[in-house]
Amino acid sequence: MSGPVDRRGRTWTWRGDALLLDLDGTLVDSAAAIERHTHAWAARHGLDGATVVAASHGRRDVEVVRLVAPGADVAREVAWLHRLSCDDTEDVVAVPGAAALLDALVPRVWAVVTSAAREVALARLAAAGLPVPRRLVCAEDVVRGKPDPAGFHAGARLLRADPRRCLVLEDSAAGVAAGRSAGATVLGVGPERVPTAHHRVADLRPVSARSRGHEVEVVVAPAATPASGTARDLREVVA
Repeated sequence: MSGPVDRRGRTWTWRGDALLLDLDGTLVDSAAAIERHTHAWAARHGLDGATVVAASHGRRDVEVVRLVAPGADVAREVAWLHRLSCDDTEDVVAVPGAAALLDALVPRVWAVVTSAAREVALARLAAAGLPVPRRLVCAEDVVRGKPDPAGFHAGARLLRADPRRCLVLEDSAAGVAAGRSAGATVLGVGPERVPTAHHRVADLRPVSARSRGHEVEVVVAPAATPASGTARDLREVVA
C-alpha cells in the first residue's frame, strides 16, 4: 500500500494510487485572509475573534456558524462570509513547494478536497497562481464536512482510487482526522504539529512526487520534521 519509512531519518516514502490535497494551509497560505474575514464576522455578532478562528480550522463556514452562533440565520451568515472570501484574496499565496509538487503530478492522480466553497477555492487558487485541479471536492459537494471523511471518500471516487491507497495532505486536526477515518495515510503540512498524522512537513519544499507505472511515489526529504506519531502509526504507513 505504501513505501518504507527509513528509520534512520533519511527519507519518508509513500507509494500508492492517488493524492488527496487539502487547500487552505496545505497548498495555499490563506491564513491572513481567513483570520481577517473571521474576525470581521465575529465582530458582527459580538463574538471573540480568536475563539471563532480556532473553531474554524478545517471546517466549512456552515459548520462554524452553527457551532459558535447557533441562533444566527445560517444561510445569511454563510453568504456574507462567502462573498467576503471571494472578493478579498489579498495576502493569499502558494505554500512554498506547492507549485513544484503539482507540476510533478499527472492530473489523473490528484484531487483537491477542501472545506471552502467552490467559488472561494477557485479565487484562492487563482490568487496563489496554482493550477485548477480536474477533480475538486468543495463544501457544497458533501453533506458533512471534516472531520467526517465524506470529502476524502468523494475525492477518491473521482480518481477511481481506494482511499486506503491514497495519501492525504492536511494541515488541520479536523482534516487529519477525516483522512485517517477514510483509511488513508496522512502527511501533515504546516508549522503546527498534528500528532495523529503519520508524518509531517513544515511546508511542501521537501516533498517530491513521480509516477511509477500505475502508482505514484511521494518522497519527503530529511529536512522535514516527523510527526510525533506512535510506533503503531509508523507500522501502519509501511503495512
